[in-house]
Amino acid sequence: MKLSKISRYFLLVVVVALLLEGAALYWRGHVLSGRSPRATSPAIPPLVNVEPEQISRSGSDGLDVPPEVAGKMRLQTATVTVAHSPLNLPTLQGVLALDNDRLSRVHSRFGGEVVELGSCPESADHSLHVGDFVHQGDLLAVVWSTELGEKKSALVDAMVKARAEQQLLERLKKLYEEGAGAGRSFRDAERDVQTRRAEIASLERTLRIWRVTDEDIEDIHAEVRHVTDESSSPIKASDWARVEVRAPMSGVILEKNVHVGDIVDTSGDLFKIGDLSTLAVWAHVYEEDLALLQSLPRPIPWTLTVSSQPGKEFAGTLDKIGAVIEPAQHTALVSGRVENPRGELKVGQFVSATVTLPVPQNELELPATALVDDGPESVVFVQIGAQGTRFARRPVSVVRRLQRTVYVRQEDSGPRAGDRVVTSGALMLQNAMSQLPASAGQARPVEVSWNSAGSEATRKTK
Repeated sequence: MKLSKISRYFLLVVVVALLLEGAALYWRGHVLSGRSPRATSPAIPPLVNVEPEQISRSGSDGLDVPPEVAGKMRLQTATVTVAHSPLNLPTLQGVLALDNDRLSRVHSRFGGEVVELGSCPESADHSLHVGDFVHQGDLLAVVWSTELGEKKSALVDAMVKARAEQQLLERLKKLYEEGAGAGRSFRDAERDVQTRRAEIASLERTLRIWRVTDEDIEDIHAEVRHVTDESSSPIKASDWARVEVRAPMSGVILEKNVHVGDIVDTSGDLFKIGDLSTLAVWAHVYEEDLALLQSLPRPIPWTLTVSSQPGKEFAGTLDKIGAVIEPAQHTALVSGRVENPRGELKVGQFVSATVTLPVPQNELELPATALVDDGPESVVFVQIGAQGTRFARRPVSVVRRLQRTVYVRQEDSGPRAGDRVVTSGALMLQNAMSQLPASAGQARPVEVSWNSAGSEATRKTK
């Protein structure tokens, strides 16, 4: 006879209820019969004939443990120390870039035709190429500028006229003083000389604004002497409109945008030179680490590594923290620099940056095995006295946890530097304290039996 669908469901509910009842009976029979549900331990070996020992409660947070019991519990202690190890933020991922403060765009001061390019002794054809290293002041290109030539010629013409007008003024002055010349002619000549001097000063200022060198100005004076005195030698005509474009800084040629015969103006980038001995670093920091990072004085030292050179570190500094949080990753952009004197790092390379924080203040360092988590509270057991028979439970505020070390805040109610805390057997002490609630009168002892392995077998409160 087949069971109906409702009958099958009813039978399944009955089976599940029986299983849950069996689990509850097992819990009451094996766990609540003398074990605390807060701690678990492996199966208890058979008991051996060992005299029972007593652990007693001392006050609200103390335990008196006889030396024989402490030995069988294999209690071990370690010294609490002041935190002395620096902290590291989670590794920041970033990329290397050109430092804009070490980048130069080379222009010509005057428009004209490129008639010559500089040379590089290290290249095979002795010509400049992208990637070549140049020193500050090296010749990069020569531009023939008619504008500069015309301005120099205008200055020469003004200086020649000024000499002639000065000579005329001196003659008219002499005639005027002798009474043979008209005063009006003398005053007109004097005004013309002053006007010419103002014109010469304006032309010289223009040339100096254009950064014409003193040597070029002296060449103009030499040309004036040649025009007025044919015995002097003229300057080279090929140098009259010559504009030399030189490297403003030492670095590597990153761009070359000019060839012989090109017509250039003052706005175009003929070359781009970068100093790669220091590179910029752009990285991302998580939002939760920003507060700690912003509390540090800048520049903040950091260490960079690249996958192409495992085990090698490069020193640098973090200089700026961005003001915008990237909404998708919840990270902020930070920027800094890294030293690259040998050119081992390349622009565009991915890097991992590690920021080492200063040693924290008012923090204690202790082994992770000393910590007992009791619900939302964390406690440690501190050894009282040198004999090691009394232990006090102390609450601690955990700042951070590592694999083997725990950092706690230094507080009046917690342990102090130099105290010894239990690192092996702390959980057993916590279980003993939970079995011995403090009473208003006196402490209640607990009778403990031990097995052959030295582990607690049974306990019974008197």
